[in-house]
Amino acid sequence: MKGVMHPSVFKDFNMNGLTQKTVVMTGALGGIAKATIKAFDEHNVNFILMDVVGEDSKFLSTLKSPYTYFKCDLSCSDAIDQVKGEVEARFKTVDFLIHAAGLYQHIELEDLSYEEWNRQISINLNANYYLIKSFLPLLAEQSAIVNMSSIAGHQGSIAHTAYATAKGGVLALTKSLAIELAPKTRINTISPGLIDTAMMQGMSDEKRNAMINSTPLKRLGQPEEIAQAIKFLCSSGASYITGENIHVNGGLYRE
Repeated sequence: MKGVMHPSVFKDFNMNGLTQKTVVMTGALGGIAKATIKAFDEHNVNFILMDVVGEDSKFLSTLKSPYTYFKCDLSCSDAIDQVKGEVEARFKTVDFLIHAAGLYQHIELEDLSYEEWNRQISINLNANYYLIKSFLPLLAEQSAIVNMSSIAGHQGSIAHTAYATAKGGVLALTKSLAIELAPKTRINTISPGLIDTAMMQGMSDEKRNAMINSTPLKRLGQPEEIAQAIKFLCSSGASYITGENIHVNGGLYRE
């Protein structure tokens, strides 16, 4: 009946609707992505993992769930289409697309070349479109997509113009596709704040402490905290949420 939630949603609500699903994860070897993979690994899923670098056998060997790893440049639509073809042959459908790949560079406008601008827009925005466009025919009923935005996409960021522009675009892309892909597929974004990843660890103690002190909760977020938000948006607990953004930033930015 039109307008009534499919009964299968209620059937597996207590299991969060994650068990034995097929999960596509880009940027799979980044800190947030690894934490997300570990969070989903508890549910005996099938992983399709993509990153621009070769696989990390030490990390991947810890997974209980089966995985297929693809070395893939997400700024290249042809490369994504090739992966999609292999995924279709093996799995037929996918349940969750989680796009965690990204490029963050500190470059002021005066020094920002056309090539660097295009590279950041391509990885941080175009790749979202390429991935969703390519995998669209494979998305299962009640599937979900999670894109990664940033505080920068909401308020801008000095010396991160290309990054902020791309992340703002991700928000608009998500809102538009929430209308177009419904009711079959839900799509939402996560906007992380200051997260304890390699980027933060490379900062001086002075700058790191200053950024922590600017955050109301007075600490960095952990990758696992982003992972839990992503997991929630894929779960049946978020079955009536689409076109939305969740801030996970310790109160640093508030709408």
